[in-house]
Amino acid sequence: MKRAFAKKSRGSASQRSVNSKGVHLSWSNLLCLSPCDAHRCKFLSGKMRFICILAARAIGLVCVLACPAHAGVTYQCLENALPLELLSNDSEREALLLQAKTCMLERKPLRAVALLSQVIKSDPTDVGAYINRGNAKAAAGELGSAISDYSVAIRLEPDLAQAWYDRGTVLANVGRFESAIADFTEAIRLKPEFAAAYCNRGLARSELARYDDAIADYSVGVERDPREPYCRFNRGGLYLTLGYYQKAIDDLSEALAAKPNDPIALTKRGQAYELLGKINQASDDFRAALASRPELVAAKEGLARILDQRQQADHTSDQPPRSP
Repeated sequence: MKRAFAKKSRGSASQRSVNSKGVHLSWSNLLCLSPCDAHRCKFLSGKMRFICILAARAIGLVCVLACPAHAGVTYQCLENALPLELLSNDSEREALLLQAKTCMLERKPLRAVALLSQVIKSDPTDVGAYINRGNAKAAAGELGSAISDYSVAIRLEPDLAQAWYDRGTVLANVGRFESAIADFTEAIRLKPEFAAAYCNRGLARSELARYDDAIADYSVGVERDPREPYCRFNRGGLYLTLGYYQKAIDDLSEALAAKPNDPIALTKRGQAYELLGKINQASDDFRAALASRPELVAAKEGLARILDQRQQADHTSDQPPRSP
């Protein structure tokens, strides 16, 4: 395959939350910590949860967090409040789950871990509590412990595709791409329509330089959910790396139709335009990316290259013609 080296850039943010989709966060973040669209959450094995995109070594992956049972109820994450030692009924358990969700939204994952541990203490077979505690631990940087929680969830409910998917996401974050691919593959076996699992498996395969397999996974993800911009975004980024610049532009333009101001998609598309010699389009994309994220280095460097080219062209045009 034709290869070309394009500067990898980071960043991007948007929001979605249905069963196998998610909130896309900055690639510079380790884990997803943003709120979900609560009114769009769906039930999964009796536990309400949502999915968000998880960063992994300059790639975008998908993870999960707890989602509120009642979006209209407001809870606080109180640092000094003690968890309930005895959870005598479902409403008390639900209150702890909602407090844990609030702590995650307030970026206090360790407090969420403590609350979810109380839920698990009251019911050691609560699969959703293990998964959500795994998410909270991952958000706190305790990735190994998070993997352990996902593994317990898998032992308790081995047919739950989401648990395999979530563990695969964190495995990818710690660089265990072969294991991540195996988990995503099992999630796909259990849930063949799981578009995000195809997308994340493609990312893991891309990290292992299995580019044909990665593009195949991205393409299936796009087919399973044509409205999902992130498989197109990642496939476009890989096309850019491989030197298929027009294909990169086509995919990134589709992604930008869903998220017009995404600075990373704009930067990558600008790079593709630049490599095709379409300087004006490249300049427009780099400027738009910087308007959204002024500190984005790749966009700054791209615009600087364009301005330098224009300056050199102007200087050349100002030179008097040589005498024969």
